Amino acid sequence: MHQQISNYEKARLGGKAAWFGYLVCTIGAIFYCYEFVLRILPGALQSEISSAFGHISASTFGQLSAFYYFAYSPMQLPVGMLMDRFGPRKLLFFACLCCTAGSFMFSFSESILIACSGRFLVGFGSSFAFVGVLSLALYWLPRRFFSLAVGLITTLGMLGLVYGEIKITKTALSVGLYPVLFSMVIFGSVLSVLILLIVKDGPGSSRLKKLPLQDFFRDVGRVLTSAEVWMIGLVAACLYTSLSVFGELWGKAYLEQAHHLTKMQAAHAISALFLGWAVGAPVSGFISDITGRRVLCLVIGAIGSLCTISIILYVPMLSFAMIYGLLFIYGVFSGTEIVAFVMAKENSGAKLSGTVFAVTNMIVTLGGVFFQPLVGKLLDLFGEKIFINGEYVYSTLEYQVALSLLPLSLLLVLVFAFFLKDNPVSEK
Repeated sequence: MHQQISNYEKARLGGKAAWFGYLVCTIGAIFYCYEFVLRILPGALQSEISSAFGHISASTFGQLSAFYYFAYSPMQLPVGMLMDRFGPRKLLFFACLCCTAGSFMFSFSESILIACSGRFLVGFGSSFAFVGVLSLALYWLPRRFFSLAVGLITTLGMLGLVYGEIKITKTALSVGLYPVLFSMVIFGSVLSVLILLIVKDGPGSSRLKKLPLQDFFRDVGRVLTSAEVWMIGLVAACLYTSLSVFGELWGKAYLEQAHHLTKMQAAHAISALFLGWAVGAPVSGFISDITGRRVLCLVIGAIGSLCTISIILYVPMLSFAMIYGLLFIYGVFSGTEIVAFVMAKENSGAKLSGTVFAVTNMIVTLGGVFFQPLVGKLLDLFGEKIFINGEYVYSTLEYQVALSLLPLSLLLVLVFAFFLKDNPVSEK
């Protein structure tokens, strides 16, 4: 393909360049993990953050968290175009600085307006992470098992979340909210320096930079007007609700209320969801690579996710072990979402990989923009707003009604699947 570095060129680069490529992609994946930890912070520290800002309601809290997506989602298209035109190195450095600055604003402000601005800036910087690491993988790693590489990158990010969810909760319980938030600022500063010193644009990236502007924007238009890309993105968005709605924000509070878990037990249970994603993403990527059955992988993922989240939401008296196992399975099945990115690239017919990835990711994250505050609105609409020990408390039934958006979104995947088709691109 035009934007891919040829096998001959890869061979000529030699083993040292290959290992350096793995290092570059690893640092990119660490940034992806870092921005994901920033994304889930409100959900992991919901009661602490709510208290810090004067015991805000569920609607206000959902809007505070969703400010991340207000920047993240609309930035995907320009991010993809910038990645294709200028390469990932400088953009990832700038993005990490934005995440660090936004974390600082969120950590040390008592104003909800400034905190929302900080979340917006974090979302702006984070918008470069996933497309950036995919671009690095596309330039530096072998093409044959690209979707497996995407899955492994996702795995590294999810393993960081498995540790982060538990560690964040434990640290907040022992030392308080602000040391946890400040540690995010320190980590971001160090990571910014590492990106600046180590990350390089891939050996195949210069080709796209030389693409005539007329051809460049023609390819962008082809991606934006592709019905297949939009349909695939909507499928991925529905599968991604396991993270954007349950894992990132509302799942921990629901488990504490409905299944009477402690804060640490709920954190461990949510970490099982991330661990499931860490397993499901590369496995589904590998299976879809060797079979070419992308649509079947997405359908199986939707059916499995629908069954497991329905049990978690509607079956009472589940033990901690059962909840942990079910959330792990939920993560395995919903991790098939990463197949959609490769599928979108194959069905778009476009040369601009970064733009295809970015448009798909924009559609996916619009789910967060829509669903996160909608769950909060439904809780406030149907809830009695009982105020206990300085925070709003909602009943199990109220959570079940609001979180019914999750199984409904998975049913939509099964409808959309009738309009999707496999279009594998063979390795040259």
